Amino acid sequence: MPDNFNKETFSEWFELGNKSFKAKDFQKAIKFYEEAVKLEPKNSIVWSNMGVSYENLGNYEKEVECCKKAIEVDPRDNWAWYNLGVGYGKLGNYQNAIESYTQATSLDSNDETSYYNMGLAYTKIRNFKKAIESWEKAFEINPKKIKILFNIALAYTKLAKDLEAVEIYHKILSISPNNIRALNKKGFAYINLGDNQKAVECFESIINVDPQNQEAKEILIKLKKS
Repeated sequence: MPDNFNKETFSEWFELGNKSFKAKDFQKAIKFYEEAVKLEPKNSIVWSNMGVSYENLGNYEKEVECCKKAIEVDPRDNWAWYNLGVGYGKLGNYQNAIESYTQATSLDSNDETSYYNMGLAYTKIRNFKKAIESWEKAFEINPKKIKILFNIALAYTKLAKDLEAVEIYHKILSISPNNIRALNKKGFAYINLGDNQKAVECFESIINVDPQNQEAKEILIKLKKS
């Protein structure tokens, strides 16, 4: 900290913490946030920021501890609930992570990231149905994010619901017509459904986009022999 830094105020410590955070000097950020919170121990934002700093250092136990402090101060702090979910998820405590993300989304129904992470946590406990529900809510908020649709489709595959997966890949391709990954996954879904003709169409579409795609060529040869 600066040698000439006298009569520090909360806002000055907080700003120093934020500057260090932006510079990715998380250890220093924590020190500044600790000084700030001594002056305003009931400021949930400082506790949350300190928690995220610990997250970036890989200390997830301390992240959880800080986020709990933030929530104790302000139970309606959506950011703190979200970060608590992240910390629990990193520690492999997926049920607590889900509960934290649920709290975050109850406070902010447009919290796409909490819905998205909730879906990931559900997959960790192999509840793919709930994962799909979470990702569908995330996609409603951000209908241009095809990464969410890929996750939904893969979850349907895990549930052996290939027809539903095909419908999701079709939706992806309506957004991104030449998406090779979607064409590939859609082709394999049709193979699982026993519809080799539809699968051939998918892999032929891949060749049209990428004539050098060796995997698609090899799969087409096998499909046309079957």
